[in-house]
Amino acid sequence: MANKNNCGRPAGRRKTAKIEILIEPAVKDEFMTLLHSEGKTASVEIGLWIRNYIKNNRLKEEE
Repeated sequence: MANKNNCGRPAGRRKTAKIEILIEPAVKDEFMTLLHSEGKTASVEIGLWIRNYIKNNRLKEEE
C-alpha cells in the first residue's frame, strides 16, 4: 500500500525498535482523540517528531 500523504515511516522500512513513554491517562486520551479527529496515528506523528528533532539538532551542530 502506497503512502499517500508522504509522512511517517519511509516505504520499505520495517519497524525494529520500540520506545515506551509514561504520561498521565488524561493527556494520552486527549492526544489520541485529537489524532483520531485528524485521521492520524500516534506512532506516525511521534516518529515524525523524532526525525525532525534529530534533523534540527544535526543542523545546530553544523553551525
